Amino acid sequence: MNILQLLNQSDYIQINNQLIKPEFMFASEDYAEDDDVALEAQLDGAELVLTVADLEDATPLADGAYWIESVGYLRFLSRQALH
Repeated sequence: MNILQLLNQSDYIQINNQLIKPEFMFASEDYAEDDDVALEAQLDGAELVLTVADLEDATPLADGAYWIESVGYLRFLSRQALH
């Protein structure tokens, strides 16, 4: 599955060991530009902003998560996955 589809279908994001509800997350799966902001969130009191290019450059991991060099472990979760 495309990482942008996962982003658009998720309700929460796990970044390293933190579960967060992003302030903004969306990326057009058909017309996204590399520099489009796809995800904005507060992480440890700092603003986290990821672009489409950041997400598309992520390395898929065997457990379904992704590794982003500047952020670390990233997993997309839905409300159903948390129950």
